[in-house]
Amino acid sequence: MSFYVYLHRRKTDNKVFYVGKGKGYRATDRSNRSQWWKRVDEKHEVTVEIVFDNLSEEDAFQIEKDTILEFRYFG
Repeated sequence: MSFYVYLHRRKTDNKVFYVGKGKGYRATDRSNRSQWWKRVDEKHEVTVEIVFDNLSEEDAFQIEKDTILEFRYFG
């Protein structure tokens, strides 16, 4: 099974608040999340965007890290 990198955005303002990597249904899974994530979801609701797909796990880890760094750098 291939991996992907995904974004979670707040539905209220479309701002990215989470970058992750996963496979299968991880991007849409709402049960295995931190309390912080669940509070954001309760307040704003969440949209999911797959930004890179069909990756090896190694590539997915690296792209996830690079994507997080880009969002930190560019705000």
